[in-house]
Amino acid sequence: MSITYHLKFRNKLEQKPELIQLIHEYKNTVLLISNLYSTEYGYEGGKFQDEYLDVDLDNSSQISFDLLQKDADPQSWKKLLEEIIHKITNDVYPDEDYFFGFQGDIVYEIRENGIVKKNRIDKFI
Repeated sequence: MSITYHLKFRNKLEQKPELIQLIHEYKNTVLLISNLYSTEYGYEGGKFQDEYLDVDLDNSSQISFDLLQKDADPQSWKKLLEEIIHKITNDVYPDEDYFFGFQGDIVYEIRENGIVKKNRIDKFI
């Protein structure tokens, strides 16, 4: 079973050159980062705080992050993943609302109307 995290945006976005450069800079053997791709019938139903979300993300974009080495040092790859997520959300797409979660089960961070909310559960299972 693969370990996959998703950064889902509310809107359909254009892939910016800055994102392509960032993906290239962070290319490694531990974490595989997808290009930005669009979904016609997107959805977010993961758990955030004490409730499950029910958000339609039709015609939206997302980026996937696959852990390639399950035996890699957890602190290292979690720090790397968090760094990449925040560069994408703060530097490349700073005005876009998003959901960052684990395999559709848990949502760790949300930005809605420019306000970032973090789940109080442990970081990145």
